[in-house]
Amino acid sequence: MQSVGLLARALEMTGVVTTLTSWNPVIRLAKPPRATLTRLNRGATLGEPHNNVQQRRVLAATLALLAQDAPLDIVHLDETP
Repeated sequence: MQSVGLLARALEMTGVVTTLTSWNPVIRLAKPPRATLTRLNRGATLGEPHNNVQQRRVLAATLALLAQDAPLDIVHLDETP
């Protein structure tokens, strides 16, 4: 996950706006420009399988960060399995 955060930072330096979501708090070490963090299970980063409402909620919150200037603090979403 750290490599994804570093890649996001590199892309941002070229003008490409990025955002990501993770279940793993270690993402904070890479300091991605924009990110959401959930307490969902590994492999279900955007939400539980077949839980379309939860998946859309996490995705919408993550994509909403694209409208904000980076760097941002990681946004903790109150999503649980």
